[in-house]
Order: sequence, then structure tokens, then C-alpha cells
Amino acid sequence: MRWILFDKDGTLIYFDASWMKIGLQLVDDFMEKYSDAINDIEAAYEYLGVVNGEIQPGTIMASGALDEMIKALCEIAGQDVSEWAQNRSQTLVDNRIPENVLVEDIYDTLETLQRQGFKLGIVTSDSKRGVEQFLEETQFKHFFDVVISTEANAVEKPNPEVLAPLFNRYDVSPQDIVIVGDTANDIQTGINANLGLKIAVLTGVGQKEELHKADYILDNANQIVDILKK
Repeated sequence: MRWILFDKDGTLIYFDASWMKIGLQLVDDFMEKYSDAINDIEAAYEYLGVVNGEIQPGTIMASGALDEMIKALCEIAGQDVSEWAQNRSQTLVDNRIPENVLVEDIYDTLETLQRQGFKLGIVTSDSKRGVEQFLEETQFKHFFDVVISTEANAVEKPNPEVLAPLFNRYDVSPQDIVIVGDTANDIQTGINANLGLKIAVLTGVGQKEELHKADYILDNANQIVDILKK
């Protein structure tokens, strides 16, 4: 293994609660804007995974990709709401106030992996601005050789094309890459891209039963040091 690609939210940091706030706001805004087209508001909230004002684990709004969320919104509204949803989502993301709570000892883990000669990267659904805020606040920039963020209308995990910036810049075989993340989309990205190792962690929104396609399911990303020794 030569490269280790980390998801950010739920992997390097505990899942950022500000994402849940964005998800709830997006759903609330959708319900208000398309109220005339929605037959049962309560059922629509439940379908999206919002119950009693909270996003439930394992639901579309908890761990689905944006295109999955938009598809669900279109189904509920009975019309194409893609443009509105993409624009509204991007506005909410751009105005997000991040909550970066590092997984304990993750700095030491990244330092150890870098010292051992691994190339490190980030592959996140956060925007470029959000990643830059994260790297500035944590002072982690020096660890990462590649940072892949997700902008409006760009490909997202689990589409393997999300890794194009890595393959276009470096001569590396997919089998020499490890991906580490907290959701089924992270693991499916590794499968779709034929990566050598897929590692799931339980510091984010993913539930153990959702992560069964991973090669390993770990309590946190620090444990990959021991896994890689094998």
C-alpha cells in the first residue's frame, strides 16, 4: 500500500453536527417551498429520515449522497426540483460554520503514517472552502498530498471518477490505495474504483450493518496503523 485516502467528517473529525443542521434546514426549506405539491408532510419528513426534528441514522439525509437526497425530494414533490435543491444545498454549505472536533490521537496517527512513507489524501463531500477551513483550523495541511472536495454539479462518492484528481496527478495503481471512511458511500467508492483496501470507522454516521462491505470495520482511524502492519 502506498496511499491512504481519508474521508474527513466522521473519520478525521467526529461527525460535524453542522452537516445535520444543514440537512434539516434543506428539508424544512423544501417542505415550505413545495408544500402545495406534498400530500403528506409528516410522511415526507419520515421518508427522508427526519423524525421529531432529528435526522435518524442510516437514512437518506444521514448518509446519502446529494444526488440520492435530490432524487428523494423529486419523488416527494412529484416534479424535478434538482436545480432548486442543488442551489439551496450549495448556499447552505457555503454559509456553514464548521465544528471541527478531532478524533483523539489522529494527529499522531497521521504523523506516524507519513513518517512510514505513506502518501496521504482527503476525499470529502465537503466544499473546497470547507476543507480549507478545516486544514487551517487543524494545521493539518502538511500531511496531505492531495485534497479532493466536492463542488456543485461535480461527481460525488461513490462514483469512482471522484478520484480522478489523484490518478491524473500521480502514477499509482488502485490496488496500492487504502480508503478510510465512515459511510457506505466511502466503502462503495473503494469498491467501484477497485482500491486495494476499504476500511470503515465508527466515529461518524455509518452503522456497523451498513458497512459490511468493508474489509475492516474499526472503532476509529487510529487503528489502521496496526492493520497496515499486517
